[in-house]
Amino acid sequence: MHSIFSLRSILILTLLLFISPRLFSQTNEFKNYSYTEFFQMIERSESPTFRLENAIIRYDLDTDARFGYSSSLGNSVREFSNSDTLVIDKALQLTNVHFSSPDRRGASNERISAALHHIKFNRNVTLRNTASITFMNCSFEDRLTVMSGESMANPIDLLDRNGRANLSINVIDSRLKKNVNIDLGTAEEKTRSSIRIQNSEIWASTEGRAFWFRGVSVVSVNVNDCVFKGQGRATITADLSDRVNISGNDFGNWITELKVLGSVELNTSILEENTFNNHVVLDFDDLTTSSTFEWSQWGDQLISSQGYNDYFNTLSDSMKRASFESFEANDSILAQYKQEIVQYGKSYKQEVKLRGKLLDLYKAQHDLEDVNTVYIKIKNLETDRLAYLYTQDPSFSTFFKWKVNQFLEAFSDYGTEPSKAIVFSVNVVILFAFIYLFFPNSWDEQGKHRILHRFDFFQKYLRSKEGMNDIYLVEKKKELSEYEAFKKRIEDGKLELPRFFIAWSKPVYNAAMIGTKLTSKALKFTDILSGEWHSLSPSQKRWKNVQIGTYLVVGVGYDLSIRVLNALMLSINAFTTLGFGEIPIKGLPRYLAIIEGFIGWFMLTIFSVSLISQLLN
Repeated sequence: MHSIFSLRSILILTLLLFISPRLFSQTNEFKNYSYTEFFQMIERSESPTFRLENAIIRYDLDTDARFGYSSSLGNSVREFSNSDTLVIDKALQLTNVHFSSPDRRGASNERISAALHHIKFNRNVTLRNTASITFMNCSFEDRLTVMSGESMANPIDLLDRNGRANLSINVIDSRLKKNVNIDLGTAEEKTRSSIRIQNSEIWASTEGRAFWFRGVSVVSVNVNDCVFKGQGRATITADLSDRVNISGNDFGNWITELKVLGSVELNTSILEENTFNNHVVLDFDDLTTSSTFEWSQWGDQLISSQGYNDYFNTLSDSMKRASFESFEANDSILAQYKQEIVQYGKSYKQEVKLRGKLLDLYKAQHDLEDVNTVYIKIKNLETDRLAYLYTQDPSFSTFFKWKVNQFLEAFSDYGTEPSKAIVFSVNVVILFAFIYLFFPNSWDEQGKHRILHRFDFFQKYLRSKEGMNDIYLVEKKKELSEYEAFKKRIEDGKLELPRFFIAWSKPVYNAAMIGTKLTSKALKFTDILSGEWHSLSPSQKRWKNVQIGTYLVVGVGYDLSIRVLNALMLSINAFTTLGFGEIPIKGLPRYLAIIEGFIGWFMLTIFSVSLISQLLN
């Protein structure tokens, strides 16, 4: 009986040994430590490199107050129970170690959380397969590496056991002085983790890419309000991620590579308010209207990632190697690429394709300002390409296409700015009007004698004892006699003419006489010194000179204004009619009017097309 029991026990124990790894791996493969215990282990370690695997670091309210902080709801200001700097002189290598952060509400409804905060890491920090950790107000004097290549489902389930965990890799308000390499997630599995680096300083490094930031199949990828110091190379990639937010960063003189790939169903994709003083290598898949890609942030630094790769593959092995080893070499190659884009057909098409996708996005968002700006950039590339093709094949066809693009740019910004056509047209009309001003035309037949007649009138006045009004009425005698004869005929015909006809004739007569009467009264009122000029005293002569001079200035000014108006009307007529119909001018100006007509036809066509294009947009 005893032997049977023993045999049965042995069988059960053996079976449990085989089954237990499968039954209890979910709960027993991770060791649990508090934040305080974790740092105590680091302090007790005698090795220059502290290593830890398969652990969950949980926040203990009783012992871990040093690592806790609170923040008000909707307020980014954080209050730390202890802000003294903790210095870690050992290198850290953590594999499958996850840091749990509580998300509780305190007595005053403040949010209570935990983080590795106010810590100075003097040596390398390496995290492998970590689903959750937050660095806050930290200083990394050496490399920071966060990498994952395995499934995070198991540790995420464990972290979620006591409620939904805050799963994220966070670097906030920190200083990173050497290479940063953050690579989270795999294409094979969707994970609820997110990556965020915010309000931090990243320093350049001469060793490879100074900043590598990649999220694959994660909830979100965020790089916000960071400042990049010195000259370095940064790569930020979001692949199959639900939300992407790269905003408010100052990349300074860094070469920046940005990639938003893998899904056209992104909930949010934001790239805005960044500062780039150096090349920006951009690649993205099709975007939804919820995406925000601010055009103004790129400046003239934008480069297509695919276009540059096509160009890069044509380089020698030595230049390729130099681009990876030296920032200066990489910067030089990118600058050369920008100058030679139009010479490489594949690269040119990729550059146009990149801007075309941005153009489609802005059209879908009804952002006419950016639509026009991007379209101009595309057409400028096309013009440069046509200029290059002309150098390769100097035919009339290539020359014509090139010059048409140049004309469209100069006169209307490729149809996006109708006002430029108007401004140019006005300048043309004024220029030709100035030319016509010095040539006689049939519209100004009386004008050419008007000034002579005016001087003749004043010479009569200066040599006569009569006043200006009297001389004026003498000159108007024939005209006045005709008016008086008309008046007399009307009055004599009271019995022969209908009453309404007589009544209507009176305003006609008054209207005909009003100009003459007003002029007569004005001359009579202003004529303060009558008499022959030579018989006047010196003081009277001076006043007489002032009087006559005033009349001449006013009169000649009026005559000149009429002449200028006639020249302007002639120019407008020629500009808008292509010279068809009557051209009221002879000699050389007639042919100039025909030339002006052709210019007008061209400009009015450009204006009409540009206006219609903007109305349709």
